[in-house]
Amino acid sequence: MQIVPHPYSFLIPDRQHIEALGYVVEGIPPDQSLESFMPVLFPNFDLAGLLEKVDEIFTPTTSLPVKRRIRYNLNTESLHFIFQNAAENEDDAAVFDRVVLRQGGEIIVKHLYCLVPLPYQGKGLIKPIFQASLQQYVNMGVRKIMVHAGLGGGGYTWARHGFVAIDKADVEVILEAARKKLFPNEILPIERVFSKYYQDHPAGTNFPMIAWALLPGMKEILRGSDWRGELDLHNPEQFRNFSNYVFRS
Repeated sequence: MQIVPHPYSFLIPDRQHIEALGYVVEGIPPDQSLESFMPVLFPNFDLAGLLEKVDEIFTPTTSLPVKRRIRYNLNTESLHFIFQNAAENEDDAAVFDRVVLRQGGEIIVKHLYCLVPLPYQGKGLIKPIFQASLQQYVNMGVRKIMVHAGLGGGGYTWARHGFVAIDKADVEVILEAARKKLFPNEILPIERVFSKYYQDHPAGTNFPMIAWALLPGMKEILRGSDWRGELDLHNPEQFRNFSNYVFRS
């Protein structure tokens, strides 16, 4: 799917809208404001619109108190925004946690957590947030999305989204788990994908987890996995896998 970048100017009303949603903004130097540095560091980012979508989706999923925070770090030029309820366990958690930062002249996004309470999982509730997020990433010209796949079955979700594993050790742990739990005829294609990639790329940091996610038996293996991954939005194949999954009906 083709996503066209849209220009956007973050102004005083945007900051006021964010505050009206209940977000507390922290870390802004006395001589600056959210609207003064947003157009400079993260141009065309409609942060208020994205957070409004988060509130629309997440708020109905929880009756627990919710913390809404935006933290600006001047030293790292990063913006950390989080919606989090006061859950005591993962099954009750409603969390949207993201960091946007500048690194080497490029914009990077870290997807820390995105969870809805267990009764709301598997219903496609989060997909509109991913769609809105991807539009904003394209608007800003984000280079890379980074994840640590684990909680809430994220190992499978991020694999299906087209993220690649950057650490071979993580991939080897998942392969060993598959060997212990799957039948020999199921293991063969899984090992074939592993061997082919690392034969072609001995020091590879872009193992295609989506290739495993599509194989029989791997859904549950990946749901219980823990791995670090990335998605390069400037890589046509990775971007296509991600956007097709996010916008698939």
